[in-house]
Amino acid sequence: MSAAALELVRGCGGGAWLADVNMGRRIWDSIAGFENQQLLELLYDRVRAIAAPLSVSLRCDSNDTRRRASLRLEPLPDSSIRHWIYVEWSEARSPTAMLDPQRKRDARSLNCCTWCKRVELGLGEWREVEEAETSLGFNAESTLPRLKAAVCTTCKQGLLQTFPGAKVA
Repeated sequence: MSAAALELVRGCGGGAWLADVNMGRRIWDSIAGFENQQLLELLYDRVRAIAAPLSVSLRCDSNDTRRRASLRLEPLPDSSIRHWIYVEWSEARSPTAMLDPQRKRDARSLNCCTWCKRVELGLGEWREVEEAETSLGFNAESTLPRLKAAVCTTCKQGLLQTFPGAKVA
């Protein structure tokens, strides 16, 4: 992953998806969440099989900005894959506590979809961050749950449509 892409992901709340990333390390050491690893592995296999670039969209929000980004995966001659991330659009929004990396966290956790940034409030009930904050009653003094990397059903199904017969846990 390029240094610029890494900076963009870290600045966009990427902590829920990328663990401690260092240039030159294996990507699998840096991707949080088993489902995310499986989906990326499918994407990598597809890029290598078609020997052509592949792009997928994802949300790359920070606490005060919504962003839609495109992750472009390009096969290289040595079988490695170059990662490009570029912002398709962005818009300012009122700051959200749940995506603020400076906010205090407690032992609780909530699933946050890596691909769309929605939060799971109950089994299969995924909501935008602002809706989740309102539903859960967070305020300026609240300690917040940790956000755990996950993949919502909508994003999983959308990505898997690209791969007939593929299964992800």
